[in-house]
Amino acid sequence: MALHDGLVNWPLFFGCILLGFGPLACLFFIVVAKRAQLVIIALSGAFVWLVAILVTASLWHTIPPFQTSLSATIPLAVIVHELFRLLFFYLYTHTELAVKRVTTSSHQLPLNDITSSLAGGVGFALMHSLLMFGTGLSTLALTIIDVALMIIAFDGYRNRSVLSIGAVFGIHMGVALSALANLNTNGCFISIPVHYAGAVLVCMGATTIVYRSKRFAVDGK
Repeated sequence: MALHDGLVNWPLFFGCILLGFGPLACLFFIVVAKRAQLVIIALSGAFVWLVAILVTASLWHTIPPFQTSLSATIPLAVIVHELFRLLFFYLYTHTELAVKRVTTSSHQLPLNDITSSLAGGVGFALMHSLLMFGTGLSTLALTIIDVALMIIAFDGYRNRSVLSIGAVFGIHMGVALSALANLNTNGCFISIPVHYAGAVLVCMGATTIVYRSKRFAVDGK
């Protein structure tokens, strides 16, 4: 983002920031920020992601072979994050049950899996993009993937769908491993298309889940 004289190219800088974080910011202010409960879930998601990366870093520091092999560190990070995604869902469901036990009004917990998973995905995506910002294009794809994967994961955990859970893990692993291409010259020509291919896949899955949820809600009425 620097010019040949060392000065910062400010239009390019702000353009990359808006490209990478703009859609996520819109999602936060349009959907999440309207409910305090969703804001709390988003912040909780961000905290869980941060703890997951700290656990990964601790394992990397403790186990010497990981320190010399990026191709081994990336799968480790994916496994740890998926375990913490499951932990996040577990904490959410237990909080949901605890609140329902102490209240008789449905208005006290105006949440469902779709909005809650979206908020949690926003939290994951925000912390991920802030700590590992690469380029505007890659950040945009990764934020989309983080949000959509959370929606699919919540649906998979709730329905105990091995297919959905496996798809979340597989796509996450594939997209993460594609970053190894960046070790080579012009590797972004491989990694970024893979990121967007993953984003398209998870968006299709998340859209299907949202559509199905709305259809069931209408049928229930």
